[in-house]
Amino acid sequence: METVEREITVPAPPGEVWPALTHSDQVSVWFGADVALDARPGGRGVFRWPDGTERHAVVEEVEPERKLSFRWLPFQRTAWGDVEPIPSTRVEITLDEVSEGTRVRVVEQSALDRRTTRIQSRASGGAFGPVLAAIDA
Repeated sequence: METVEREITVPAPPGEVWPALTHSDQVSVWFGADVALDARPGGRGVFRWPDGTERHAVVEEVEPERKLSFRWLPFQRTAWGDVEPIPSTRVEITLDEVSEGTRVRVVEQSALDRRTTRIQSRASGGAFGPVLAAIDA
């Protein structure tokens, strides 16, 4: 996956923009999905889209009113309950106060290169070992 970067300026201070990134009800509106998000390091997120697709995430970094990053887990659940392996990506959202309000910058990039995934899938005895192995195949 190539890195995807987007930026927008919102005419509001970071303190007013931050809840749109961290409060489940507001994140739901932004993503167009039903979202349950525990916006603290190690917190979990579940995103359920209207078509029944479900994707899980883990929050990595939180700097209130400044930065939120999370990692999409390497699978999604379909509307029929099937689990499909998909690439894991890392999303970093930063807020910078500017004269016009708040610049919101979103960067999404591959979470693991194939070499790292291969090493982890062979070495891992944890819960994600089979998932990582499926991605490496």
